[in-house]
Amino acid sequence: MKRILKAAVRFAQSDPHLAKFEISAQGNELHLSKDGESFARLLPAEKADLWRMEYFHQEERWEHIDFTGTLEECLAFLAENTHYLFWEG
Repeated sequence: MKRILKAAVRFAQSDPHLAKFEISAQGNELHLSKDGESFARLLPAEKADLWRMEYFHQEERWEHIDFTGTLEECLAFLAENTHYLFWEG
């Protein structure tokens, strides 16, 4: 998981939308957070090296994002679809 986390952080730091967020490993999940609050998470998919995503919908519950891909594809998807990077309180 350390290798995967390092790759995710390296990718995120290269993107202006993702660079301001923290990425941490929690078990086998990767969590994207701001100020200690997780707003998106990547979970291993059934196939090796693929991930599925969820975002914290309106600070109430995790909601599935209909997208599965490699780690880089998932992070790029989040960067391109910035409405998943924030929630309104």
